[in-house]
Amino acid sequence: MAILEMKHITIVGLQHERKPIIELLHKAGAVQIEDADAAGRGLDRKDNSKSIAKFDAYMSECTKALEIINKYAPESKGLFSSREKTDISNYTLPSQQIEKTLNDCRALSSLAGRIAEHKEDINRIDVKVNALSPYLMLDVPMKCTESKSTVFMAGLLPGEWSGERIAQSLEGIERVSYEVLSGDKLNTAVWIAVHKSEREKLLGWRKETGFSQPQFSLSHRTPKDKVRVLTEAKQKLESEIGGFEEEIKKYDTKREAIEMLYDYLELRRDKYREIQKFAMTKNTFIIEGWISAGECEPLKKRLDSEFTVYIEARAPYDDEEPPVRFKNPALISPVEDITRTYAMPSKHDIDPNPIMAIFYYIFFGMMFSDAGYGLIMVIGCYILGFTNKLEKKKRSFFKMFFWCGVSTAFWGIMYGSFFGDAVDKIAQTFFGLPQTVQLIKPLWINPQKEALLLLIVSIAFGMVQILVGLGIKFHMNWRRGLYSDAVLDVGMWMLVLLGACVLGGGMGFGIGILKNVGAAMMIAGAAGLVLTGGRKKKGIGKVFGGVASLYDITSYVSDALSYSRLMALGLATGVIAQVVNILGTMGGKSVGGVIMFVLIFIIGHAINFGLNVLGAYVHTNRLQYVEFYSKFYEGGGEAFAPFEMETKYHRFTD
Repeated sequence: MAILEMKHITIVGLQHERKPIIELLHKAGAVQIEDADAAGRGLDRKDNSKSIAKFDAYMSECTKALEIINKYAPESKGLFSSREKTDISNYTLPSQQIEKTLNDCRALSSLAGRIAEHKEDINRIDVKVNALSPYLMLDVPMKCTESKSTVFMAGLLPGEWSGERIAQSLEGIERVSYEVLSGDKLNTAVWIAVHKSEREKLLGWRKETGFSQPQFSLSHRTPKDKVRVLTEAKQKLESEIGGFEEEIKKYDTKREAIEMLYDYLELRRDKYREIQKFAMTKNTFIIEGWISAGECEPLKKRLDSEFTVYIEARAPYDDEEPPVRFKNPALISPVEDITRTYAMPSKHDIDPNPIMAIFYYIFFGMMFSDAGYGLIMVIGCYILGFTNKLEKKKRSFFKMFFWCGVSTAFWGIMYGSFFGDAVDKIAQTFFGLPQTVQLIKPLWINPQKEALLLLIVSIAFGMVQILVGLGIKFHMNWRRGLYSDAVLDVGMWMLVLLGACVLGGGMGFGIGILKNVGAAMMIAGAAGLVLTGGRKKKGIGKVFGGVASLYDITSYVSDALSYSRLMALGLATGVIAQVVNILGTMGGKSVGGVIMFVLIFIIGHAINFGLNVLGAYVHTNRLQYVEFYSKFYEGGGEAFAPFEMETKYHRFTD
């Protein structure tokens, strides 16, 4: 399989059947609805923006309510949890249930709001208590600032002041008394009493010393009494907060209903968004969109059997770019997301996934290249990708890594790596195996001893992928009738690169005829590029354009050398694994040595696994995107996005 054939579909129906028809399309999930040409037909559109905004507001209330519940009554879900299944009958909810659940959401928001208000009040109390703490020794109310003949003043002196220093600073003021209430290196709290006749002198002293009075409102209570009152108020607020929290926890039983309401609102909002794309008259409506050819007839038969409709399906026009939908076998479909991440194919492209998948799995395995790590991936990803542990849409990622694990195990066997050299190290350290004996041997290449050979093999694999990419470009040009571009622009470079491969093979194996054939192919290809490379240019560009085109050889050399990462990452995985094993066996054959080995083995290989699986994934993607797709892939297509039941918390099933 490859890219599915798409058809443009037009559905004309009656207004009184619009609701059941749109719901049928929603549940079928087979049609990507497009904006119908209302203006061109002199028809109208329905503006649902207010209804959509209302649904968004209700969904926001549900989200806020669920966040509140999860904060005070968290729900334990597994790392790979799936959405709950629910019957399709919940596609619609009774209005009474909707209103009741929305009221629950608002009650939760109110409780959370009261908690927030109480916490703000507590913060204000804490601030005031902290501000009062320097004055706790004062046994008169701070609001008491004067008597009939005396002025009282409490405040802070900056820094650490002794009683003697304060007395010296007050020497110019008569009939004054003071008391040090508290002090530290930052401030010294002082209470001062002075005769009213000396008020002006005291104000001058305050400016000179930096004496500052409290900024908070003064109380008729003593500071200690005021702190006691504030503390009691704080305790009452905290008690009320506890009651609010317990009340919120009771709403844990409403979680399911709120999640269901959220999904219901999401489905309704999506329906109203799609209805805005319809063209309408008073009595009819028109839907336009795209559907895969295989799903077209079943949908037409179902609509015809249930409704009064007119349906037309046609092939895309030449100037139309239909959305793209892949359909590939189980081995290939997991890598479709790799292509989607890069770009969807244009209508001129082929589906690159069947070819790319082969290289992807091979290259990932060469980079990760350890049979033990591959076995872990195979087991773990089989459970997550091929069983019902996860939803169907979430399994694809793990299916891809399952096949990557198979490749990793294969290349680990080829390289003789099973958790590095763990088997040999365990046998040598704990069972007395001679150092010269090797239990697990490479079936093909030992990366540590034959790194140069592995480098050559890696670049050879790279040249194969580059040539395949050029071959696809040749095919695409030929299919579009661009015969000269196929032969002269792509074919000549294929001849040059094939010649280079044949020449390299002849030199490596010492076969003279291969060297001669390879050199002749390279010369013929280069000559073709020089003679035809400037054919589309004007003037002197026709002469020098072909010569300039040979400069692209540097790009191809760079691309080929990029595949050396197959050797580098494969070598790194094995070497780090061996270092972990060496460190683990340093404790020798003893109880402590066994414990040490187990700990280092688990931790070390876990780190090596995590780092190198990520490296293999990133660099395998890079090879496809930069070195492979750049040779032929245009991209720019639109992924098929059908109108289907996308929900957050539940899966609707018949």
